[in-house]
Amino acid sequence: MCLKSLIYFYLATIAVCVVGDCGPKLKYAWGDALQGTDCPGPDGTPYPRHLVNRALKSTWGQSRQGRMARVLDPSVMRRALLDAHAGYTEGVTKASSGNRSARATNLPGLTPGNTNTCGGSRLCRTRYNTTAPMYGVSLTSGQPVTIVQKFPDLLQQVVFEVCESSECSVVRGSCTQTYVPYLFLVLPLGPVTLTGQDYVLVESGCVCRPDPMQ
Repeated sequence: MCLKSLIYFYLATIAVCVVGDCGPKLKYAWGDALQGTDCPGPDGTPYPRHLVNRALKSTWGQSRQGRMARVLDPSVMRRALLDAHAGYTEGVTKASSGNRSARATNLPGLTPGNTNTCGGSRLCRTRYNTTAPMYGVSLTSGQPVTIVQKFPDLLQQVVFEVCESSECSVVRGSCTQTYVPYLFLVLPLGPVTLTGQDYVLVESGCVCRPDPMQ
């Protein structure tokens, strides 16, 4: 009995380590095609590359044939997404504080970002980066879905931003994670459109909720 328990513990430890090497583990999405396609799915099975290739050829292949010859370098797309996010963050901070002190300076690594400001001060500390999630939870059905990712032909990259603090600075309150729905090509074919798209929530920043008792 003890031996069986040890075996289960060992297998669970391996599974956690494998998932940990698959990229950021978000609440509703995990895996990162930018770091490889060996991340196991929710049931422990390998990423279904054969199903992704078949779906791309049968469902979206004809509409993409004219564009496949000009595939954008994934690193270029990643830089564009991070620059756009940094520009948005800077714009929010600049509008509220009139300075450029919160501009991200160490991209493309995980970078503190500004989600909510008051008088130019950060209320909730965050970090952000890009990811090309391989699995997610459908917002419409609540069921796990496989997000179509094929390096480098079709990478659905997004920016995520997660809370790094639970309490607000400057004012007394709590930091609450926010989410935004992204529309992905998924397997099995999603209920949103006939082209197999479905919504998955992705972390989008923090909101400071002041303590009403202060």
